[in-house]
Amino acid sequence: MPESKTSIRRLQAVERSKQALELRKGGASFPEIARALGYAAPAGAYQAVMSALRKTLKEPAEEVRTLEVARLDAMLLALWAQVKQGNQGAIDKALKVEERRARLLGLDAPTKIAPTNPSGEQEYASLTDDERLERIEELFARARARRDRQAAEADRADGPAGDEGLDRGVPVDTGQAPPADPPAPE
Repeated sequence: MPESKTSIRRLQAVERSKQALELRKGGASFPEIARALGYAAPAGAYQAVMSALRKTLKEPAEEVRTLEVARLDAMLLALWAQVKQGNQGAIDKALKVEERRARLLGLDAPTKIAPTNPSGEQEYASLTDDERLERIEELFARARARRDRQAAEADRADGPAGDEGLDRGVPVDTGQAPPADPPAPE
């Protein structure tokens, strides 16, 4: 018969997992947690922390978020007495903690990012479809012109195939006698 969910052994395991989670929230490594709570290996401490997190939320990203939020809450709690006394340094730190918490939880309104043309002068949304097509055609034309220039430069540097040396003024032996000089004008 399976063990009851409220058996003493299961309840002790849950409590130990909570302790492992608290140590992890405090920044303890898995080997440190294993030594402190008597796990045979760091992998046991890892499993305990993950188990405690899964009991709160199901998704892995949420597990990390929960851990980070708990750390931020602990930081804020540590600062709160000084914040209430008006300590400006504590207030600044508390605001940074709250800003991080809001970003982590997605509480801030999203920032609008408007895509623009490559120069940054005009939003793409303000271009008509014909204007976009024209810009694309211009880009392709410039790319083709650049490709053609590079090919022409490569041809000049290497010389045309089969005619090595002609572009550089070097005579090539064709195996034939040179043509006769034309008659001099009289």
